[in-house]
Amino acid sequence: MAEQRDMLDDLIDISDSWQALSNPFGGVMDTLTQDPSKIKKWDPGEYKEVPRPNAVTCLQITSQSTEVCGRCLEACPTAAIEILPAAKKIKIGEDCRKCGLCSAVCPVDTFLTSKLAAKVLYDRIARVASAYEQAYITCTRALGRLPKDNEIVLSCVGAVPTEVWFSLLAEYSNLCVYLPLGICDRCRTVTGEAVYADSIGTAEELANNAVGLEVDASAMTHEYTRAYKRSQFVGNMARAGMTVATKGVPVLSAAQLVANRIKDHGTQLMNVQRQIEKAVGAKTDQSRRRVLTQERKLVLAALQKRPELAENFQPRVPVCDWSFCTMCGECAKACPLHACEVDSSGHFSVEPTYCVGCEACMIACPECCIEMQPCDPQELVIPDENAEKLAERRAELAKRKEEMREQLKRGLDAVERMAEGNE
Repeated sequence: MAEQRDMLDDLIDISDSWQALSNPFGGVMDTLTQDPSKIKKWDPGEYKEVPRPNAVTCLQITSQSTEVCGRCLEACPTAAIEILPAAKKIKIGEDCRKCGLCSAVCPVDTFLTSKLAAKVLYDRIARVASAYEQAYITCTRALGRLPKDNEIVLSCVGAVPTEVWFSLLAEYSNLCVYLPLGICDRCRTVTGEAVYADSIGTAEELANNAVGLEVDASAMTHEYTRAYKRSQFVGNMARAGMTVATKGVPVLSAAQLVANRIKDHGTQLMNVQRQIEKAVGAKTDQSRRRVLTQERKLVLAALQKRPELAENFQPRVPVCDWSFCTMCGECAKACPLHACEVDSSGHFSVEPTYCVGCEACMIACPECCIEMQPCDPQELVIPDENAEKLAERRAELAKRKEEMREQLKRGLDAVERMAEGNE
């Protein structure tokens, strides 16, 4: 349902039209007068990066078994990854396409990239989705030019993990993949399409939301959202001294509002980890520090905001059969996240919030006494100890917003009456 327009929307349209008329060749003149050496050129290499492997967290290496996990090997389009469990090493060959698929499918953050880290991807996409009507996620091959402000260019769309898609879809409904028809058929990253199809499909089911698909460049829109435009216009009015409508009301620029939203999300991620550590402890009985992956934190933060979505998950955790357990501890050694442990009394336990269901402990058990069983998805919902304070803050912000709207309306009515009196 379209939002009802009001006088503020009309003023924004008039302002935009006036700026276009007063400087119709502004963009062209800027391009012509710019120093050619300083004009940024399209370089696909800027969006690609060779991953740095961290053997310490690799499931095959911690479990010393090639049966545990091979997702990166399956996703790599050039078979450039070699895992050597005995030597505790991971080698990346020179034929690596820098696609980022290994980083996206690894459940334990074994492949590190600064451009494709889960939180980096979330922030990039969320920043655009907060300001524009559509946030386009695309790849270097599909775009082939410098991106516009609401186009997020990646080495491959498959580089976005399922967890990142889920956390974004839990909050935004304006995400869209731009890939012209047949573009993936001609790409040498032959596994990319299967990876992103699986990641997006899974995330859509978990979030009860959908990612759009655009195949025609001419149909892409680069408009700001209505809320962003209104906030930007009111901020400009305040900075220009037009306080008749905003007197006594704090006004943030549209860009600042988006920045604050990203900052608040980062704070929530830190609070989620702190709350988990407070509840179950940051370390196991063997003083091993539990590890919460970036992807896991994003999922837990999203579920904290949208706890009803937890029912869409089907988490599975390891359960031990005591009649066969010898308390050897091999299960705990195999888990790089230290989600499970065998305590001093020989009792096996697991923390569902840390466990990613990789099955490393089950495969490493020499007595085969561990099996994966479903657990209550509500265990993934971390109680927000600041929820009451946040609710009060939201109520106060809503009150201020309503006051600002009323003051703005009165101010605009006064301007309109003045204009009628001068006729």
